[in-house]
Amino acid sequence: MKVHHEKRKSERHDHGASIVYAFHNSDKFYNARMCNFSNGGLCFESSVAIEPGSDIYVMMEEFVPDTIGSEIYDGYLAEVRWCQELPEVDPALYHVGVKYYRTMIAQHLEADD
Repeated sequence: MKVHHEKRKSERHDHGASIVYAFHNSDKFYNARMCNFSNGGLCFESSVAIEPGSDIYVMMEEFVPDTIGSEIYDGYLAEVRWCQELPEVDPALYHVGVKYYRTMIAQHLEADD
C-alpha cells in the first residue's frame, strides 16, 4: 500500500465560510464555499472550473471578527494551482486550490510596522 506524505508547509484549517472571488482585473465576482485554508493558500468549492495558472482575487463574503480565518476578509491575490471536478455531482462542482502570492502572516506583519 502506498503511503501519501503531506507536502504542505503550513497546517490546514477546515472552514466552511462563504467567499467570493474574481479573476484578476475583473469586477465580476463569483460565490464559492471555502473548504480549508492555511497560511499559504486555500481550497474552495466552486460551480465554475478555473484554469490552473489563473490569477484570482479572493475574499470572505461574511465577516465575523475573531473567528479562525477572519484575516482573509481583507482579500488576497492568489494563483490557481489546481482544479478538480467533483465526481457524480450534478450540477458540476469543482474543488479549487490556490496559493497566495504573499502569505497572510507576512502581510499582517508588514501592516503592523
